[in-house]
Amino acid sequence: MMKAGRRYRICLAGICGLLLLVCYTGAFSANHLCCPEDPELSYLLNPKSSQKFQYLVRYETFFSKALGKEKGFFVILPEDFDQNPKARYPILFLLHGYNFNRRGFWWRVQSPEKARKILCEVKEEEYHWLLHEDIAVIAYAMMDSKNRTYRDLEKSLKERFEELSKYGGLGIEDYTPEEIVQSIVSHNLHSKGNLDDLFHPIQKMVIVLPDGDNGFYTDENEGRALFPETKSRKACDDFNPGETLNYSLFPFLSMKPGALGKHESYFLEFLQYIDSQSSYRERVLQRRAVGGISMGGFGGMKLGLKYPHLFQSVSSQSGLLDIGLLQDKLMLKMVLPEFLEVFGHLEPKKLPSTSSLDLKYIQANNPLTLIRKFGLGRLPNWIYFDYGENEGFKGITEGNRNFEKALKEGSHQVSAQPFNGRSAHHYQFWRSRSGVILRHHSDILTKESIIE
Repeated sequence: MMKAGRRYRICLAGICGLLLLVCYTGAFSANHLCCPEDPELSYLLNPKSSQKFQYLVRYETFFSKALGKEKGFFVILPEDFDQNPKARYPILFLLHGYNFNRRGFWWRVQSPEKARKILCEVKEEEYHWLLHEDIAVIAYAMMDSKNRTYRDLEKSLKERFEELSKYGGLGIEDYTPEEIVQSIVSHNLHSKGNLDDLFHPIQKMVIVLPDGDNGFYTDENEGRALFPETKSRKACDDFNPGETLNYSLFPFLSMKPGALGKHESYFLEFLQYIDSQSSYRERVLQRRAVGGISMGGFGGMKLGLKYPHLFQSVSSQSGLLDIGLLQDKLMLKMVLPEFLEVFGHLEPKKLPSTSSLDLKYIQANNPLTLIRKFGLGRLPNWIYFDYGENEGFKGITEGNRNFEKALKEGSHQVSAQPFNGRSAHHYQFWRSRSGVILRHHSDILTKESIIE
């Protein structure tokens, strides 16, 4: 595992401004990343002089007392962050989805080296929004004041994705840059308009991508320690032999440590860290938004409704918005064992029927219950949610439909379109909607009166 040691360098005051005179080199490079050799990470974190587009993306860590280990996170800063040291920005937290590689076959968890290799190959968790949805690329184009029309935005995005592809940031199976851009702008962000219509750049904001493991952004119900103490407390998710848990009668199914714990407490601790201890504490406003995909959609909606004083804007894409639907213990134990333990009691190496769910705890954290408790009979402007036509999981489709009914809404389902991954539970679908998500949060964060 790469050591996350901190090294210091003296920065010019005129450049760093309120970031103080001492900057953390580790936070400004990929040297202590778990996957330092990844070409897209190198492109974003260590831009070469030959690149036309430069990005201010940082990787940092902080030690979570709630989880008892270091946690990594990415920060995407506005392009003028260093040039405009007096500017302060709202902050958007984007939460990732469930990582099925944590719930793996035995060979996936044999050694720290193999675990890290898999992490870097699949680019899950805190990497997902950055390397699959390409959120930094999209956000930079949408914040660029030089883009005066939607045609300008498409051109800018196309050039950015072409360069990203040149530096290894697009997979062989992905769409072309032009197709990706059409999906984001023509088919979604401005689907009913003309490309020559005026485009108003979104609010400049700081975007933070935290690591939520497979903890459903919720404190584990019983507080049990299912795993032996991990040998490493550093941010990279390596796993030593003996640290995994065989949760099934099948000997090759296992759960990786770090997937369970007090993940709601950790997230609240992380917010406090950003506000009071991080190098950005003087540059961020007390205007926050939270959103996510899949498990992160559940987390974003739950946290936004549970702590409305902390977040002014909330979004969910393909989120689990009615977790009361998840009652099948056989399915949960085989597919989402962490859910079974977080919201109930998991019995390792026994039949699923011996495990149990805590229905009161489920409802206490269920977005559908929370909107009713909040007294929302109609969808307020500060909440956005959508889901795909081909999600492939009834828990998502039916949960979102229950959410629609509770808010007296029409369908928020997005149909299959060209270049959006057939609106399936997939990064291509979520990326196609990223412009809509950013516009939603920008519109709310720029308003003086937030909750109506």
